[in-house]
Amino acid sequence: MTTRDYLLDCARAKLGDYRKGSPEVEALWSRVLEPGSDAAKQVKAYAKTKDWCGGFTLDALREARLTDAYWRDGSGYVLRVLGARTAVKVPKPGDIGIRVGPKGHEVYHHFIVEEWRDPNDWTSLDGNTPTAARKRHSSLDPTIVFYSIEKLLPAQPEAGFVRGQEFSVPGIQDP
Repeated sequence: MTTRDYLLDCARAKLGDYRKGSPEVEALWSRVLEPGSDAAKQVKAYAKTKDWCGGFTLDALREARLTDAYWRDGSGYVLRVLGARTAVKVPKPGDIGIRVGPKGHEVYHHFIVEEWRDPNDWTSLDGNTPTAARKRHSSLDPTIVFYSIEKLLPAQPEAGFVRGQEFSVPGIQDP
């Protein structure tokens, strides 16, 4: 199983028709908001008043051990953790999608790309939507920006090297 597959499994396990203020939404915010003296109060306030799609995507990334970042009020996490330069036109499974809104409400939906075949055939995992589940898309909305998670993934071994395999290089010895 790849790290991207594991991330998708983590996200799928979080899907459900949860409403603001529900125990599930409160638990989600408790995992992604930074702990502190007012944390319990902030978690309750978020759970009751905030949409949780961004918390959903961050919670999946945290569970998959791809980041230890916390949600920041007003800025979320995507640009801070992934960076603006990670925007891609062709996403891979596990990449984060953001639907960009009008000025004053710049980001209004987060989701995780589940599968990408082409701009007219792809699926996403969406928290905080009716029946929060997999969504099949038959077009690409121009307000969507995809961000690659590639920089969060563990480094891959060089071609031909198998993890755990013992090898030696002529002329070089371990101390």
